[in-house]
Amino acid sequence: MIFPAKTMTNKTTPINSIEKIINETLTILQRVEQIPQMSDSSSKEYQAICRRIPDQIRAGRLKIAVVGVIKSGKSTFVNSLVGKELVKRGAGVITSITTRIQKGRKNQANLHFKSWDDINSQLQKALLLFPDDGRDDSPGDRPDDRLGNEIINDFDIRREKDREYLKKVYQTLTCDFPVTKDGIRPQTLLIRHALYGFDICKDLVQADETVVRFESKDFDKHKAYTSDPNKAFYIKDVCINVFGKVMDPSIEIADCQGADSTDPASLAHVLTYLESSNLIIYCISSRTGLRHSDIVFLKQIKNLGLLDNILFINNCDLTEHENFNDLIKIETSIRDNLEFLEIQPKIFSVSSLYNLFLKLESKLIKKDLSRLKFWQEEKKMVQYCNLQTQKFNSFFNQVIDKNRYELLISNHLKRLGIIVGQLEQRADIFLDLLSSDKSKEEKAIRILDDLHQNASRLETIVTNSIQGAVSGLKDEIESNIKDVFIQDQKAILKNAREYIQTACLDVEQYRSVAKESGFNQILYLIFQEFKRKLDLYVIEDVNPRLKRFVKAQEERITSYFQSLFDSYQIDLYQINLLKADHHSQLEDMSKLTQQQNDFIALVDIDNIKKILGLQLPTRIFEAEYTPRIKANIITGFCLQTLSQIFFSLSNRNSVFSFSPALKKAAVNIKKENQKIIKDQFEQYQLSLQANYFLPLIEAATRDFKEKISERFNRYHFFKEEIEHLFSLKRSEKKDQKKKLLSIKQQIQKVAADIASYPEISWE
Repeated sequence: MIFPAKTMTNKTTPINSIEKIINETLTILQRVEQIPQMSDSSSKEYQAICRRIPDQIRAGRLKIAVVGVIKSGKSTFVNSLVGKELVKRGAGVITSITTRIQKGRKNQANLHFKSWDDINSQLQKALLLFPDDGRDDSPGDRPDDRLGNEIINDFDIRREKDREYLKKVYQTLTCDFPVTKDGIRPQTLLIRHALYGFDICKDLVQADETVVRFESKDFDKHKAYTSDPNKAFYIKDVCINVFGKVMDPSIEIADCQGADSTDPASLAHVLTYLESSNLIIYCISSRTGLRHSDIVFLKQIKNLGLLDNILFINNCDLTEHENFNDLIKIETSIRDNLEFLEIQPKIFSVSSLYNLFLKLESKLIKKDLSRLKFWQEEKKMVQYCNLQTQKFNSFFNQVIDKNRYELLISNHLKRLGIIVGQLEQRADIFLDLLSSDKSKEEKAIRILDDLHQNASRLETIVTNSIQGAVSGLKDEIESNIKDVFIQDQKAILKNAREYIQTACLDVEQYRSVAKESGFNQILYLIFQEFKRKLDLYVIEDVNPRLKRFVKAQEERITSYFQSLFDSYQIDLYQINLLKADHHSQLEDMSKLTQQQNDFIALVDIDNIKKILGLQLPTRIFEAEYTPRIKANIITGFCLQTLSQIFFSLSNRNSVFSFSPALKKAAVNIKKENQKIIKDQFEQYQLSLQANYFLPLIEAATRDFKEKISERFNRYHFFKEEIEHLFSLKRSEKKDQKKKLLSIKQQIQKVAADIASYPEISWE
């Protein structure tokens, strides 16, 4: 398809073209260092910037997420893009974990396995509130007479007895409560995957996260892990490196697991990747069209503000359509439904499997070759899908080129343009200064003394005032956080508590098995259902709102430091230079110094976060089941049950039912968690302020101070270098001018290469 890196008309790749410009800029900077008056601390900084650019381009990849619900043909589409059977495809749930694909020096699959602590933590949450059921603990193994939740807190799947306990839990869940209207319960699936995958993965998992690699002849073995949910449970991340021309080195494509999983953790994982992606390709099966689960998932994507970068694929199964009109009917239906969701879709009807078979025709088995030939007889449908594939390729290329240029190239070209532009201005100024006579130089020296004294006075003021100025920013951010978390001006907590109050927990579904299974087991299921609902609410509603708030505060921090920087500008050229014969040269020099400062003074929040490893606190709201809650619920259940028994005894026409007691338990769970999430919300606020924003502002302040200090050092150096320049002998000045003219000529050539870069066309 379109993944091999394209070549430019001069037969060089983008990275090679930029490296040529970088090398020429480095040569100029090295020549500048040979002229002491031309070189200052910025020269070393510019060299460091230039040397970092190639690695930054290589490290910066465009992320393309292929998403959709289960059985929408995502893996087949990914294979058709790459032109290889890279990820396993087939009927049913095939992709069990998001699989990232990148270009590499060899075919290599890197499977990042979870730690044992992470695995046991997941299982503890799935087991929370499950009754002990009289588990037989041997003396010495565990303390006696422990409650079920205490056992769970010490759970370790590596112990045989703990696995036996897990099997009993699984058997109880599958026998008494096999499915719900939403399918198999997430905790049931999680326990099954943990049990079934243990023997295969137990020797691969370690105390810390580890990486297992498959390469050479073993490369395809990764499919057995990424397509098997039992093994995938033990894996945190998968990255496949592909050798050859099938992948563009600047692109990462992710085959995401089906987004209609009943497990909120799985959904959260997919949405997290989407937030970091540059393009989303959404696959819809032509067999079914847009399903309810698609609509739910698209609303979640819309809520995150990600619809601007999305393409839709009507993944055509040519076998399923009687004729061309039927295929068009499905496409029209998909478009209408998307527009109903207020989405203006860019839809392409392509047959991913047909495209894949075409690319692999010489390697197909007889059965698949027969299918290909059969499809080719449907000429009208095939012709239409081929045309749509071409349109997709063309549009996809445009999107990738635009993103590639903006993300990987444009910013670096701007930096290089600023560097060579400043070097050229500096060369022009020094050429003018080298052409002056003695009387003009003396007047200029007097003016420089005034500039130096002014800069020194302001440096003292700035040094003494920065901390106080930044304290205002801290107070502002703290106030904004209080508005959201304490005053709840965005009504996040209020809405969450109202959601809990109105959340429907259907206890009637357990009525028929209450006597056989027991209250404790049913209570476990009610709580887990409530926990899943609350987790989904946090993912769909709370997370996006808080992330928008955090983004707004980060932008405020950036603008605050920029305005602070602007207020510290030394307006050198406003000093009375009208009597100086060197007014124009010195004014240009002061402007150049300010341009250099602007180039280095911006606060890069994303880079600071990366260096510090800052991440948002993970837990906002989470359903809990404390001993106090358990005591209240059991007490309420007993009282309600006794009331029912007495009523049944006094009224022969009445029938005893657990339903009132179960409803009472559900209400108590919700009431207690309404109280708990308030505390959790306050804890999140404290963590966000103390562990995220405060370190972020302090790091930005340190960076700002360093840049301000560097700025004043340049003003001091400015005086010294001009004085030294004026002290040169005539013969020395002549030699310097010759060198500068040669440097300027080289600068102009590099500037022309940078200016013409966007005009280079792609083949």
